[in-house]
Amino acid sequence: MRHYGVKEKMLKGGNRFFFDFSGKKGLLPQDEAHHLIRVYRKKEGEAVILINGKGKEFLGEILRVKEKGRKIFVEVELLQILREEKSPFIKCFALVPALKGDKTDFLIEKGTELGITGFIIYHSTFTIPKITSQKILRLREKALSALKQSGRLTLPEMEISENLKETLQKLPHLNCLKILASTEGKLTLEEVIKEIKSGFRKIFLLSGPEGGLSSEEREEALKKGFLEISLSPHILRAETASFALMSLFAPLIYKKI
Repeated sequence: MRHYGVKEKMLKGGNRFFFDFSGKKGLLPQDEAHHLIRVYRKKEGEAVILINGKGKEFLGEILRVKEKGRKIFVEVELLQILREEKSPFIKCFALVPALKGDKTDFLIEKGTELGITGFIIYHSTFTIPKITSQKILRLREKALSALKQSGRLTLPEMEISENLKETLQKLPHLNCLKILASTEGKLTLEEVIKEIKSGFRKIFLLSGPEGGLSSEEREEALKKGFLEISLSPHILRAETASFALMSLFAPLIYKKI
């Protein structure tokens, strides 16, 4: 076994590769294997930084590379833990609307970079696009790509909601703060911070789709304890509102205030 120097352990960003096997040895997923060998031109015996998406980063070694047709099989071994990510002080979940084109992809990518704990991608009364199984796969790939790029170690949770009202009804009631982005919001950021200081350890963020929330959905959110906050005196696009809301609360996730 080779001995690796400190400089080899300091690889960052896109040089990190995801694995999902258990134990000390295993095969990388096909996408990761292809990227490692075809793009980074790594070879057997070389060092590689590996992440499991569950809060740990490892120094690893490439044991074997085998090609079979178009597939590449890469076996790696975990040598030692380089980093462990601490649990966030506050868990923050974003209810993200299903939007046209790649706008939802953008929100998942940026939310992952910001440190959002989990996403609930929802359909509502005025939602037009549907989330297909292929789309779900692409969103997970976006989250994984953002995870590797950002230096974060924990892959955010992801859930699909076919009915926003039903999802709102299932959210926990105790020890959590619920925020709704709304043009009618009166709550200030200072007031929100006071609420967090009172002991909340979970935050749920909700912003509307391109057509906005229906009156019934808004009423249900308020009934379930959502507090309205205005992000701007102007009308924001759906993706702008969701991104702004996540950006506003992301700094609070890892900071005890």
